[in-house]
Amino acid sequence: MLKLEYILIGKLPKTERDMLLENLRTERECGRNVLEWDSAKKHIQEGALAEKAILVSEDAKELSEAQRIGMAALCYLMPEDGRTQREETAGEMEVTSPADMYAEGMEEIDGSFLQHVYERHHRIPWIILKTPRCIVKEFSMEYLDALFELYAGKGMTDYMEPLYPYEEEREYQQAYIEQMYRFYGYGMWIVCDRNTGELIGRAGVEHREELGGELELGYAIGVPWQRQGYATEVCSAILTYVKEELMLPSVSCLIEEGNVVSEHLAQKLGFHYCETVQIDGKQMRKYKVAFY
Repeated sequence: MLKLEYILIGKLPKTERDMLLENLRTERECGRNVLEWDSAKKHIQEGALAEKAILVSEDAKELSEAQRIGMAALCYLMPEDGRTQREETAGEMEVTSPADMYAEGMEEIDGSFLQHVYERHHRIPWIILKTPRCIVKEFSMEYLDALFELYAGKGMTDYMEPLYPYEEEREYQQAYIEQMYRFYGYGMWIVCDRNTGELIGRAGVEHREELGGELELGYAIGVPWQRQGYATEVCSAILTYVKEELMLPSVSCLIEEGNVVSEHLAQKLGFHYCETVQIDGKQMRKYKVAFY
């Protein structure tokens, strides 16, 4: 089983290196080794342990070598306002450095962040959050059949778009995983029962073109689990995640006229009615909640 065990530190400015090492002080307690790239790379290569490691570096050669042997990598990019003219030119080259993610500072880079980079490299779906009864995580293709079963429930598509035909939906979801999750780090997720792992719904946030790019909350709970508080439990946790983890200022939702249940949920979650807009021939009531 894939598991992050080695965090390798490559070339970094001293202040950034010191900050990163401070953030990683407790990693050994989690069974992880924090090592220098120069002293550990031979051991990692010869021991075929690259798939259990991640490199943090600003050096293109180090990053290329890490990626060549199948290792996850985080590239440090000097912030633009801290570069000289010569470094600006070099910075254009740095962006092309092979890495799974990029960072302009080490303030927020800790074991949890590096775990996410590692998972992205190995295409392991991120677990977004957990509630008392549910796990909210990124969609993976193994759930495709279960997703179709979910949407086949009576009334499931009364107020939302149905899935595409199977092959089209498969292609859409694969592209969504590769593009939406990788670019934004959020999107529409799946909701699974915490005890059984069974798919019971979907929920998440996406930028809605019809709202000028505003972030929209969406959810769908399968028929067998409706009217049991799951939507409130999951959506409330997602709003907290958007506010505290994503640090985004507000979330909107669009509810088709007549969908009284969803309007009551929105109000319960703290959303306030803004206006009614017409989208694709439907009257949609816009609600919004602001955090800041």
